[in-house]
Amino acid sequence: MIDRLQRIAGIIQRFRRFWLLLALASATLALASVVSNPWLADDRWLMPGVVALCWSLTLLSFGRLFESVPSPATREMPWHRRFKRSVQRGLLWLLGAAMIGLTGGVLLLSWQLLRVWTMS
Repeated sequence: MIDRLQRIAGIIQRFRRFWLLLALASATLALASVVSNPWLADDRWLMPGVVALCWSLTLLSFGRLFESVPSPATREMPWHRRFKRSVQRGLLWLLGAAMIGLTGGVLLLSWQLLRVWTMS
């Protein structure tokens, strides 16, 4: 699973600058919607700004977390290196499961926020 997540992270990392610009722009949009701003008199763009910020931060953290996954341990390695490599891969596997859960949560949050935004 974590090797597949590493391949996905490699694709996401190619667009790292775009995700960073999107995070900055959406944070600015959300902040400008909250603060009394003459150009954005109401909070019309708050929910799309929050959704874009959540997705950009999720993709940035996903790309950085799985950018370099250690290779599996081999028999030629000393026992302490094999143990260390197994612990690293095990922790990355747990973080991968947590990241999949986080992505599902962001997907649900996005659905709810955009549904409320289109109804108002």
